[in-house]
Amino acid sequence: MQIDLEALLDQTRDAVLVGDLATLADLAPRVAALADDLPRLDAVAAGRLIRLAERNAQLLQAATRGLRAAQSRLAEIVEGPTLTTYDARGQRAALALPSALLPRRI
Repeated sequence: MQIDLEALLDQTRDAVLVGDLATLADLAPRVAALADDLPRLDAVAAGRLIRLAERNAQLLQAATRGLRAAQSRLAEIVEGPTLTTYDARGQRAALALPSALLPRRI
C-alpha cells in the first residue's frame, strides 16, 4: 500500500509539472483514500512519504501562484492600455492614457 501511495504521489508530481488538471482531479481522491487507510509505518517509510507529499505541496503552491499571475496579467490586458512607469524607489505606477488616445465608438 505504501508503494502504491508513493507511485500516486509521483504521478501527481508529473501531472503538476505538465499542467494536466484532469489527471490531478482523478489522482486526488485516490491519494486521499490510500492516505486514510495507511497502516502504521516505520520512521524511514513515513519520512519518505512526508518528503513526497511536501514536494507536491510546494509544486502545487507554485502552480497556484503562476495561475494567479496569469489571471492578473489577463486582467491588465483586458483593462486596456496604460502607461507604466517606475518611481525613484523602483515601484511600478500605472498612468491612464488620455481619453483622446482611446478609440471611440460612434
